[in-house]
Amino acid sequence: MFCYFNLHDYPNCHLAHRLQYPPPFSPDFNEEDVKLLSQDVVSLLNALDSEGLRTLFTDQMNTAITDDVFVQIYAAIEGGGKFETIDNITVVGSSDKSTGEEFATAVVTAKYDNKSFTYTITFNKQMQLAGLYYR
Repeated sequence: MFCYFNLHDYPNCHLAHRLQYPPPFSPDFNEEDVKLLSQDVVSLLNALDSEGLRTLFTDQMNTAITDDVFVQIYAAIEGGGKFETIDNITVVGSSDKSTGEEFATAVVTAKYDNKSFTYTITFNKQMQLAGLYYR
């Protein structure tokens, strides 16, 4: 799980002066490609296309996201009403501290009739879907 905080909220924090926010973005990723594929992921979620999503998943994601998990995800998304638009996509870099593997993470704000969702969509260097969170 990746966690970020806004360093500007902590001006007296000594670490804030030594850390970069957002985290550095690996040159191995193309920001526009990450944004486009993130839009595709949101489209697949809205279409309830589990098989389409599975073609993008890493092996770990295919194991973790069972059909029952998809049912829960789709129920939550459908509760938002009809999809309207993507309001914003922000792309940041991240890495797994234990393996050093680098990732690109897109934070996507999507507007629906009844509410908005924020999707956090993470890709590995092979542009496989390595993480998917929503709130």
